[in-house]
Amino acid sequence: MCLLTILDFSRINASNLCGSSVGTQSKKLANLLKNEAELLVRTYIEAQGEGFPQSSSECKEEVSGFPVGDITAREPPEMLQSIYVTLKNIDRHFKTILQQLSDLGFSAMDPLQMKLKEAQKRVLHLAANIKCLLTEPPPEVKIPPVTTRGIYKQKKYGCTVLRKYSEFLTQVVRGLSHLTEKKRYIHPHRARLQRLP
Repeated sequence: MCLLTILDFSRINASNLCGSSVGTQSKKLANLLKNEAELLVRTYIEAQGEGFPQSSSECKEEVSGFPVGDITAREPPEMLQSIYVTLKNIDRHFKTILQQLSDLGFSAMDPLQMKLKEAQKRVLHLAANIKCLLTEPPPEVKIPPVTTRGIYKQKKYGCTVLRKYSEFLTQVVRGLSHLTEKKRYIHPHRARLQRLP
């Protein structure tokens, strides 16, 4: 009896999280993140001091975890899977950047640190929303550790991640807008939600 009660309670929580408006909420959250991402890139660059490139176009380090090509050209299920996996990778990148900033002496109350932490929370919130829209259980995201040696290389890595993050969100907003217009993937089915872990 106790086990059944716990299972029923988890299903109720899943239903509350994955409501019928999750598609619209996801689009609004993605749009908010996109608008804030441009400021985040500028704030990061300005905080790196003299000698650091003042344009994100100069930040071209090799970073993994971002999709190749335009995700909006993919079929909706594949696009949503790609968005979910990329958001989980972005969370890993943000953790690395925050650790690097801390090692460089940025305090926890520094405006850049605070902006990054707030963006990270919203990225995870968006990932949870996207998980509700998946037609299949989300793939296991295996995230390898990031190793970047040298202070200048670390700064270029952070700048590159944030540039790619901003570009990725532009695609996410466009892709979710298309889904909202189609109204096919914005109303998750309760049976599907119960199958997701």
